[in-house]
Amino acid sequence: MLLAMAGTLPLLWPGRSAGQGRNPAAGAAMAASAGPAGGTAGITATIVDWARGLRFEDIPAPVIHEARRYLLDAWGCTLAGWNTDKGRLAAGTMQAMAGTAGKAGEAALIGTRSRLPAPIAAFANAELMNALDYDAIPHVPPVTLPALLAVAQREKLSGRALLTGIVVAHEIAVRLSAASSQMISSLIETGETPTVFGINHEGIIAATAGIGAMLGYDAAKMAHAMGLAGYYCPPQGSHNWETLSPKTHVKYTPVGWICQGAVTAALLAGQGFTSNPALFDGPAAFPAFYGWPAWKPEVALAGYGENWRILSVDYKPHAACRFTHSQIDCMQRLVARHGLKAQDMEAIETLGVPFVANPDPLHVRTQEDGQFSTPYVVALAAHGIPLDAHAYDADRLHDPAIRATMARIRWAVHPDATAAKKQDRRSYIARVTVRMKNGQTFVEESLFPKGVGSLPDSRLSDAELEEKFLANATMRLPLAEARRLVAKLWQMDRLADVNEARG
Repeated sequence: MLLAMAGTLPLLWPGRSAGQGRNPAAGAAMAASAGPAGGTAGITATIVDWARGLRFEDIPAPVIHEARRYLLDAWGCTLAGWNTDKGRLAAGTMQAMAGTAGKAGEAALIGTRSRLPAPIAAFANAELMNALDYDAIPHVPPVTLPALLAVAQREKLSGRALLTGIVVAHEIAVRLSAASSQMISSLIETGETPTVFGINHEGIIAATAGIGAMLGYDAAKMAHAMGLAGYYCPPQGSHNWETLSPKTHVKYTPVGWICQGAVTAALLAGQGFTSNPALFDGPAAFPAFYGWPAWKPEVALAGYGENWRILSVDYKPHAACRFTHSQIDCMQRLVARHGLKAQDMEAIETLGVPFVANPDPLHVRTQEDGQFSTPYVVALAAHGIPLDAHAYDADRLHDPAIRATMARIRWAVHPDATAAKKQDRRSYIARVTVRMKNGQTFVEESLFPKGVGSLPDSRLSDAELEEKFLANATMRLPLAEARRLVAKLWQMDRLADVNEARG
């Protein structure tokens, strides 16, 4: 259900005052409520009211289970992030900043026995989580979960509190993104990304709301926390990042800074630090000063408690840019089905959706180059090499056999890409054609990549997610310890203290 602009929204919860708890799954759509600081009804107050009102007991069982899957996948990606320069540098720097606090800090640096002050633990874990580009789509986990986990560990909160915070943060984040992002629309209409755009930078606001929900903030504290998060929100530099070559440790979203800022904003507001308590309202509201050209408040407010967006998360089977996944899938199927060998391939044509995050994809010099190079990831698939946490090891990046295969690859936009994307935004249409040296030709097409959460035939099962987790975790932990951690994460809602899950 799409709601009218704030200020004209009807109050749809009869008999309840602003901020009063209720069952959000009962089917009522969100409505405006009294402003948290005594102001008028508005968008900010509406989001605050929903976030504060959500209770673990009100969340449907499938949503709770998805929050556990979300946590499992993200934790594994964080452990695997130690296999990257980006992750190690961020984590090491944060450990050094902590100094003696690293021995008795507030929150875990995942993959170590160190505990750091919550804001810098959040920074380090976020950078580790996103380093391999293995985290779930949309890229909400690395801009929310490290902040939530750091505060939950700091305050020794229950697993139920953490899972509730995850749901709150994700539901808000994806709506804010959908209400503001022009990236997919621009790709459909022009084949290019907008000049100014960010990828989930506004997740800092959602993460802060999730922390406020975990800590039981009243309406005023929650609104001020969100206002501070907006104040700390980094600029939209994703298009600038796209144009760089070679790719650097700086990626499309400063996930570490966002999570550190979310923790800082929430804790400051908890101590009485004030900000703009009506972040999304008024002529100088966040959408205006942040430069969202087509802000859609009705999208930001639609379907809370009815359409649980966490149920449609895409978990990645490949550690690479999602825009390349259908092409990887096609090549992997060709190799498996026909027993093809890369050295016997004369030429490869791979077609996909229009997206160029690496302007020089044949020159793979860094881990980040590889993650966004279509010829590199397709060449790995042609050689039967899985796109996992080892895909960007130095010996792979500089393997002459891989480079020779890359030189035989031609890549372009699929002729039906725009039409397919207009019809279904989940589509990442692809076609891979392989011409062998013996004259044989093999073709494989795909409309959707593996791992689309809203498609039953594509969705990754619990067993597949657990297998991915163990492969990632055992890069850092012994297998027995990784299995114990799996058990704790699947049982997160039974933990009295989230710190019982370690690793």
